[in-house]
Amino acid sequence: MRLKVLFAVFSIALSSQLKGQSDTYFVLPPLYEWEAGDHDIFLYISTNEPSASVWIYNSDTSYSQNITVTSGSVGTVSFTNPVAGLLSTYGARELNWSNSKRYKDALFIESSAPVTVTEQIVEPFNQDIITAKGRNALGTEFYVASQTLITTTVSGAFLGYHGMHYISVVATENNTQVRFKAPTGSVFDNGSDSVLFTLDKGQSWVSTMEDDDALLGTHITASKPIAVTAGGNHLKNSSANHGDAGIDQVTPVEHLGTKHVVLRGLANYPNDYFMYIATKNGTNITVDGVSILNNANAGRSGTFSMQGNSNQPGKPFVIESNHPIYIFQVTTGAITHEPEQGMAQIPQVECTGSTYIRYNRASGLSTAVLVTIPSDAVNDLDYNGVSVTQNLNIAIQQSSYDPSWSGVYIPSSILTNNFTLECPSAFHAGILAGQGNTTGLFGYISGFDDNLKLLDPTSASSVSAIDLGDQCGDSIPLVFSFTSCTDSISVVGATILEGNGTIIDPNINDSILYLLPDGAYSGSFQVQITVADNQGATDSLTFILNYLGADYDPITVPNFITPNADYINDNWSIVTSEILDVFNLNLYSRWGTLIYSTDTPTFEWNGRTPEGTIAAPGVYFYAIQTTFRCGTLNKAGALHLID
Repeated sequence: MRLKVLFAVFSIALSSQLKGQSDTYFVLPPLYEWEAGDHDIFLYISTNEPSASVWIYNSDTSYSQNITVTSGSVGTVSFTNPVAGLLSTYGARELNWSNSKRYKDALFIESSAPVTVTEQIVEPFNQDIITAKGRNALGTEFYVASQTLITTTVSGAFLGYHGMHYISVVATENNTQVRFKAPTGSVFDNGSDSVLFTLDKGQSWVSTMEDDDALLGTHITASKPIAVTAGGNHLKNSSANHGDAGIDQVTPVEHLGTKHVVLRGLANYPNDYFMYIATKNGTNITVDGVSILNNANAGRSGTFSMQGNSNQPGKPFVIESNHPIYIFQVTTGAITHEPEQGMAQIPQVECTGSTYIRYNRASGLSTAVLVTIPSDAVNDLDYNGVSVTQNLNIAIQQSSYDPSWSGVYIPSSILTNNFTLECPSAFHAGILAGQGNTTGLFGYISGFDDNLKLLDPTSASSVSAIDLGDQCGDSIPLVFSFTSCTDSISVVGATILEGNGTIIDPNINDSILYLLPDGAYSGSFQVQITVADNQGATDSLTFILNYLGADYDPITVPNFITPNADYINDNWSIVTSEILDVFNLNLYSRWGTLIYSTDTPTFEWNGRTPEGTIAAPGVYFYAIQTTFRCGTLNKAGALHLID
């Protein structure tokens, strides 16, 4: 990943380390409960910064908790007790409340420093791992999936319940209009192939599919940014009643790519598979160079089972397309290799990934790790500080189709309770967990970061806003920096959200714009910019400042001096909080005689003439010329010398 910092005022050293899906803001739609009981939810929060102050709260802040997470540890927040009025824990949705607006069940996380967040459903018979995607989860267009190679919902002990496949969303702004459109042949539990509703900020909504109807390929659109989680509960690929959840938070279409590498998990054929969804008309998809979809329209989806068996975990399958697509993998961590499985969205491998991950293995479960990594970086991949090539228990497989990609499998037998993965090159990591034939989990914990991130140039951190504090002058520079896999960016939008003025951008391909406030205006400004790189990725941030006005005078000049040696007003000086780069002051008598001159802003005049005598009482006149951050100031006035 390249780092571009384009400004001339100053330079900074910028860390290129990318953590697991790190951010400072997360929106978590409620996880829909299942027929047989409540969801117990654990949040795992970690940081690579020295410490992070983290605030976890629900939609109306009736739940609010602050914790501090430090580097080298993983913080845990648990939700295990149903809440009065919710009939579920915070972060979950009670089974009977589908197709309704709710105010309390979604979770939000804000942090003072970048953190990674994963959810784990720990309910004994319906477990899963869900990766929180941060701001990358927010968007206005999505396609979603749920497992396809499963038994029907009307078999087994839970006959006819509607918790099989579901979509859960949360709005981030008021008056957000949302539409779900099911694939051909499927309907929601309202009897229609569409669901339409409007949410305000913080409100959530869950819709479920009719029994046996597929969720794969369902299209979601919104008028304003939303977060989406989708999948299913108690899914199983055999006739046994054992089943687990397969759920993930989904990234919007804008963050997708055209190349994915899927690593085979622990399931037997054909139950180790991935699902694909086209997002544009004319989409072609190949697996290891062999076509599986040709000239398909947006929304077209399918399932591909990966050849091999459970003794080949980590085997790479390279998926390529001519347009951005979704890939969702289904596999298991169950040591019997079936029947319970989990589902995770697979990140594109172009310009995404992590260079450092710290994570805890799933408590009480057999837990393994799959790592997707460029082949030339395998030697540099460290597990707990030691190269993976030094451990014979770690399996490494190179793609026979595209040798530039490899898969690494770290088995449960050597995976420590708290482990780290680190490499100078970006990689992706997935967690496999299971227990016998009663639990099977799967989730990706590495970064889904898109190709472009806007940064505060003073801190080198990804931000949504830059506070410039008090500003003045005719032209105020708005400076940002960015990370991208490309060298080229363009400012594609600049809007004044608050304040009166004009935005000037002399070169849309660099990272500095100028705000020209209206002459009569003083007060708050908010300016939002949107930037795109040449791969089509976009990001936005807002500059916030207080404009002091065109008449701003940073210098206070006392108008009298009493040099009588009583230690009160014996000296005359100016008061300013600004740095005066160029300064000149001349003091004249009423007849124009120069009495005192200085180029030092911190001067103190003791009331004496150049000859060293006390100046006569009377009125004197000063003239100040200075240059500071707001420009040039000429200031004149009278000084009374009183004996």
